[in-house]
Amino acid sequence: MKSLTKTGLACAVIAALGIALSSNVLAQSEELKEKLKADKTGTNPINFSRDFRIYNEFTGLNTEGDGTQNVTTAEIRLPFADGAWQWRMRARYTSLTADLNDDGNDDVDEKGLGDWDMRFLTVLSMNKQTLQAWATGVEVFLDTADEDALGAGSTSLGPQIFWAQFFKGGLFAPGLQYKFSIDEDDGRDEVEQWLVDLNYLQMADDKQSWFFTDPQIILDQEAEIEYAIVDFEWGWMMTNWNPDRKGQSFYVRPSIGVGADRPTEGSVEVGYKWVGW
Repeated sequence: MKSLTKTGLACAVIAALGIALSSNVLAQSEELKEKLKADKTGTNPINFSRDFRIYNEFTGLNTEGDGTQNVTTAEIRLPFADGAWQWRMRARYTSLTADLNDDGNDDVDEKGLGDWDMRFLTVLSMNKQTLQAWATGVEVFLDTADEDALGAGSTSLGPQIFWAQFFKGGLFAPGLQYKFSIDEDDGRDEVEQWLVDLNYLQMADDKQSWFFTDPQIILDQEAEIEYAIVDFEWGWMMTNWNPDRKGQSFYVRPSIGVGADRPTEGSVEVGYKWVGW
């Protein structure tokens, strides 16, 4: 069953890439470009703005005993090649405690640098008539963790593709990514995962606040497990209180883990974004 799932998703990726590449002959829409430029929420995956973010996520782990993880992330996104591409870099500091066998003692208690990652993304096409766009890129997951428990112990690649449908007040932007390791530390497992994102954004009428959700389905081929993490984000532009805070916002993003194989029970993330600085 899992091999059929993997094969089906592989075919979906190939088909989506073919559609996206063939649609690249369409001229890019100035209307859509302006729509992207005007979006200061930082929630649109194909908006190639220059922005900085810092956020903290506190997570309850799905372990036999108590387990928590706290991750502080600094992120920067920069367009290059005349705005045709965007580079994103995320640096993490992680603390982790976990009672793995429910004996009242922490079997894991570590803190330090976590795994960092970077991504290169480009828009393949935009269609003015249908208000649709395609984007594709590759993510590089770096083996930078100070301690084994704080990272995957591997360097991995993650080619991905997004399709975006714009509508009045928001967008729907599902994405598909295949993540696989190209180098592993001694004794660490290989990485092979499919990740399906279902990004949905709804702006308020005044464009000063928004609701964003990203149900993400993870199909882990190496570990033979399947689960989902569902995020819900509420964000507010700081120009509500100070007109000089253009492009700056803050948000709250709780999440829940779904499925028997889920590694987390839930989390709460709070963050700050400065889009278009």
